Amino acid sequence: MISIEKRAESVEEAKSQGLLQLGMEESQVDVEIVSEGGDGELAIVRLSTKWTEEDGVLDYVCGLLDRMDLDCSLDVEPTSSGYKVIISGEDSNYAIGHRGEVLDAIQYLAQITLNRDKETYTKVTVDAENYRVRREDTLRDLAKRLAEKAIRSRARVELEPMNPHERKIVHETLADNDDVVTFSTGVEPNRFVTIEPKAPEKVYGTQSSFRKHGIKTKSYGVKRRGF
Repeated sequence: MISIEKRAESVEEAKSQGLLQLGMEESQVDVEIVSEGGDGELAIVRLSTKWTEEDGVLDYVCGLLDRMDLDCSLDVEPTSSGYKVIISGEDSNYAIGHRGEVLDAIQYLAQITLNRDKETYTKVTVDAENYRVRREDTLRDLAKRLAEKAIRSRARVELEPMNPHERKIVHETLADNDDVVTFSTGVEPNRFVTIEPKAPEKVYGTQSSFRKHGIKTKSYGVKRRGF
């Protein structure tokens, strides 16, 4: 929340100056008249941005990082489905953790808190140092390499346990691969993706190929028929 004070010849003028500085409409702020001025005194108005859902997300994640004693900066961007929190700064790597485990925990807690007692669901994505994009690229490359391994060895390949979002990335990456199938097994949080090569299709010879290369049989006095 941002709060500023403006002084001017009148309350309305002070309010207008404050709204101009904040770049907001009057409906987006709370206005407090500190002094109406007069008798040679300037009017004083305090303008405070209203507490929003976005402020709640920022405040909660900031509180978590503060309790973790991490020196980080935060920025919040509205998205089509909710908010994206971007962590940066000296200790941002600690906010990521091993394979994003800390980042996932922060994101999970923020979503639970934001959506408590709400009828509609708001998604919160928490990222640091562009980790989400880098991790997705790594998973797609890994999925393709392990699919090739499964095809060559004609054996199943099991990946490490992943969260639902990461498993979805693997499934989507190999969805158009005609040589393998993927499925998830196990129980959370140890659920994992298995890549399995498809069984080769049986190809049967045509009638002409049987006549040319097929098995010869005795006719026993009747007319031999082709397949």
